[in-house]
Amino acid sequence: MKWTNKGNEKIPFMKVVEAVRQNPAFCIYGAGQYGRELYGLLKEFHLLDCFIDNDKNKQRNGFQGVQVIGEDEYWKKEKRPLIVIAASAENTENIKLHLQEKGLICNQNFFIFKEFINKIFPIIVYFIFGKVYVNLSQICVTERCSLKCKKCAHGCYAVKSDKEDLTLEQIKKSADVFFAKIDYICEFVLIGGEPLLHRQLAEAVEYIGSRYRDKINIFSITTNGTIRPSGQLLDACKRYEVLFRISNYSKQLTKLEKQYQLLKALFEENGICCIIGRPDSSWMDYGFEYLNRNGTEEELINVFDRCDTPCHEIRENKFYFCVMARSVSENLSKNVGEDDYLDLDKLKGPNWKRELLEFILGYSEKGYLDMCNFCYGAECYEHPIPVAEQL
Repeated sequence: MKWTNKGNEKIPFMKVVEAVRQNPAFCIYGAGQYGRELYGLLKEFHLLDCFIDNDKNKQRNGFQGVQVIGEDEYWKKEKRPLIVIAASAENTENIKLHLQEKGLICNQNFFIFKEFINKIFPIIVYFIFGKVYVNLSQICVTERCSLKCKKCAHGCYAVKSDKEDLTLEQIKKSADVFFAKIDYICEFVLIGGEPLLHRQLAEAVEYIGSRYRDKINIFSITTNGTIRPSGQLLDACKRYEVLFRISNYSKQLTKLEKQYQLLKALFEENGICCIIGRPDSSWMDYGFEYLNRNGTEEELINVFDRCDTPCHEIRENKFYFCVMARSVSENLSKNVGEDDYLDLDKLKGPNWKRELLEFILGYSEKGYLDMCNFCYGAECYEHPIPVAEQL
C-alpha cells in the first residue's frame, strides 16, 4: 500500500478494537504449539480468558497454568470473549466452518492465528495500549552458510566463505535501535545464512537477552542443524530461554537425521527448547534468478499487497519489510531496493508510532519493494521445489 496520508492512513479492524474495549478478553481455540505462542502475547497484555480444547486431560489439568474448557462451556458464557483459532491448517479450516455454522463471523467474532498476530493484534495494541507491537523481526547475523542450497530464499549459495559477518557492535546497534521503537514482539530471530557460523553469537544472545528479553515473547535462533553449538552459546540460550528452530533437511541430506537427534538430546540435556521441522515439507521457487516483471507501479503494489510477508529485518537503523528482498538483492548482486527500508532513527515527532504501525501493516513510500519485480510473491506456492537440494 502506498502512503498517501502518512500518519493518518485508514486503519482496518477498528470495530474489533471497540469490541475489545467492551470485553478485553480472548479465548484461544487450541491448546497446542500455536496456542502456546499466542498465550504469551495475550498474557502480556492481560487479554487472555481461557483455552478451548476438546482434550479432556487438558480440561482437567489446564494448559500453561490457564483454564481449558470444552466448546459447550464457551456457549454458556454470559459475555462471550472473542476467539482466536490456534491450530494446524486442516483443523483451523474445520473449526472455522463449525463456528460459522454456529453463527459467528470471521474477523468479527473469531480470528485466524496468522492474520490475527500479523495484522490485527498490532492494531489492538496501538489503539488500546498506545504501544507498538510487531509479530516477527530478524537480525541476519551472517550471510555465510554451511550448505549450498539451490534456490535458497536468501541467495546464500552465492555468498563467498570470506564475506564479513555483521560485527557484534552492528548486532547490538540493531537491537538497540529496534527496541527503542518497538514495545513488544512475538518472535525475535537470529538467522543467517547459518547463524552458528558467527563467532560471537553467544555474546549477541547475551546482549539481547540481558536487555530486551522482557519485550520478546519468543527469542529464537533458526539453524540448519549442521553445527554443534558451543558451551558458551548453550549457557546463554538457557539463561534467556532461546528457542532453537532446526530446519529439517534429512529427506535430501540423509546424514543429517542422526545429527538432529544428537542436537535434540543436547538441547534437552541443557534445558533448551528446540523444534525440528517436518522432513516432508517443500520449498518454493521465488524466481529470483530469472524472473523480471518489469511491472508498472500498480502491478507491483498488487504483488506486494498480495504477498504480505511477515519476515521483517532490522539492520542497524534500517527496518526492512522483507528480509529476503534485502538479502537476495545483496547476495545475488541485483543491487536494487537499496532505499526500501524505514529509517527508525528518523522516526520522530508526535505521530511516529502511528507511522510505524502503518509501515508494519504494509504502507510505504512506493507501496512496493523494487525486488517485487524479481519475485513471485504469493504466487511462489505454485512453484514448489525440493528442500535443500545442494549445488
